[in-house]
Amino acid sequence: MKNIFSKLSFNLNQNTTTMKHKLTKLLIITMMIAITGVAKSSDDFEDAMIKAKKNLTVASEKNDEALLKKARGQFERILQLKKDPWLVNYYIALADYSLSMTGSASNDPKIIKQYTESGMATLQKSIDLNPEFAESYILLKAFNFNRWQYEQEKMQEIISGTDAADKEASRLEPENPRYVLLNGISNYWMPEAFGGGAGKAIPDLEKSLELFSKRKEKSELYPEWGKDLAYGYLAMALAKRNNDGDMTKAKEMIDEGMKQFPGSGFISVYAMDEYKKAGSK
Repeated sequence: MKNIFSKLSFNLNQNTTTMKHKLTKLLIITMMIAITGVAKSSDDFEDAMIKAKKNLTVASEKNDEALLKKARGQFERILQLKKDPWLVNYYIALADYSLSMTGSASNDPKIIKQYTESGMATLQKSIDLNPEFAESYILLKAFNFNRWQYEQEKMQEIISGTDAADKEASRLEPENPRYVLLNGISNYWMPEAFGGGAGKAIPDLEKSLELFSKRKEKSELYPEWGKDLAYGYLAMALAKRNNDGDMTKAKEMIDEGMKQFPGSGFISVYAMDEYKKAGSK
């Protein structure tokens, strides 16, 4: 009888040990599947973001409304992955900003207003989720510039919004080339009587190009826009000032900008036209 119980005890222990091994093995397999799934999800997100970002860049350079809407739709679909929605919403807002620029090009204040308001609302979602992302405040400042084109009667509100965005961008990344670029663009369009003008814009535009040359983003998913604008605006500012040697340097900026950004319509069309106008005076 003792031997029977011993055998039963041995079998039970053996079965328990076997069961533990099987459970451990099952747990390991489950964990591996979960980890693989997370990695796959992460890869899907990054691949989709890089593709959409590239398409947005091409669409923005062409100032093509249809392509911009298509790129915007890509980012909206990426939101369904529920990963880094603050960054995805930033790009949706950036697409809206580029769409507002199509309204500027066609002198259509309704288009400017539509996409400026849509972009600012979406950008606020990004800021609420990640209030320490300097790029959001830089873009918010750009949107506030847009408002001068369709609601100048709200001057104090626009100035207040611009100053608030500027303060946060400056606090977080004062040496961000896009932040410095916007300061240069602001001075370019501001009348000399109010402290702006081409001469005032040139130092910031030159500095932005210098900062762009040193800039390395923390992630390939982060924004990289603006360098072509820096070349174009610097060329226009030099041509507009038109002091000795400025036209030569302006052409150099256009040539170098086109070399680096052959698809930039802003440089090849807009900046080149302004350069030619200045040269004909």
